[in-house]
Amino acid sequence: VSGTNVFVEGDDLHFVNNAAMQQMWDDIRRTIIVGLDLAHQTLQKRLGKEVTPETINEYLHVLNHAMPGAAVVQEHMVETHPSLVDDCYVKIFTGDDEMADDIEPQFLLNLDKLFPAKSAAALKAAVGKSMYQAVHIPTTVSRTCDGGTTSRWSAMQIGMSFIGAYKMCAGEAAVADLAFAAKHAGVIQMADILPARRARGPNEPGGIKFGHFADMVQADRKYPNDPVKASLEVVGAGTMLFDQIWLGSYMSGGVGFTQYATAAYTDNILDDYCYYGLDYINAKHGGLGKAKKTQEVINDIATEVTLYGMEQYEQYPTTLESH
Repeated sequence: VSGTNVFVEGDDLHFVNNAAMQQMWDDIRRTIIVGLDLAHQTLQKRLGKEVTPETINEYLHVLNHAMPGAAVVQEHMVETHPSLVDDCYVKIFTGDDEMADDIEPQFLLNLDKLFPAKSAAALKAAVGKSMYQAVHIPTTVSRTCDGGTTSRWSAMQIGMSFIGAYKMCAGEAAVADLAFAAKHAGVIQMADILPARRARGPNEPGGIKFGHFADMVQADRKYPNDPVKASLEVVGAGTMLFDQIWLGSYMSGGVGFTQYATAAYTDNILDDYCYYGLDYINAKHGGLGKAKKTQEVINDIATEVTLYGMEQYEQYPTTLESH
């Protein structure tokens, strides 16, 4: 496995045999981001409720009890077994430092601690005083159902948690506004729904935008000073999800396209090509981000790295076994 000292058999890299691959996809499919601003406006303007850090913390307590599949308002309801859904949780993030300080730490995604300073500043500026929930429903739910279930499961439990935390009447008209905000208006899916011929629900792999996927992998957060490593992590994860699971199984099946994808993340071959390209850019084009933005420069770099790759095949014929 590239970038590690781990050696595996080829069979270990079929996603059916690989729990890490399955979990990576589980964690994307079971995730949804839901804004709180619309719901708070509804509570304040429609119902005259006061929204404070104390009420938000109470709501988050209720929600983290409800989201795994527990009842908070209803009576005589069956509930999920806690040990089967203990990977489920909800945390919030905001660009408002004052508000973030008032949120109980177990419910907060602290952008300053999680991201390099430059990235954290950009995120906080973009989010501003808004508040968003990062919802992760139980893995077993999205496995049994599909990615489209994520928004529905989330919305049901968010609605019940608002009713419970803010002591609302379950039948009043404002509940419909809260439900609409939780299920549609305030929702950011991880993936868009596809055209009918290839249709799955939202939050299925074919609908993930590549730019969004690069953010999900978060390698630039872990390797902020090594953009090549960060890019290789995204490529490795992307070939696994899009080539092995999406194209190789959703769209095909059986043995799948494992050997096609593993070329991107085994034997350090792509790593070697990329770091060679970085050395060439540093030597000839003044470093990363310094090259002229022209087609000629793109052609020059692509040609140089391609020729280097062809030379490696000639010098080390067994390289072909990895591709």
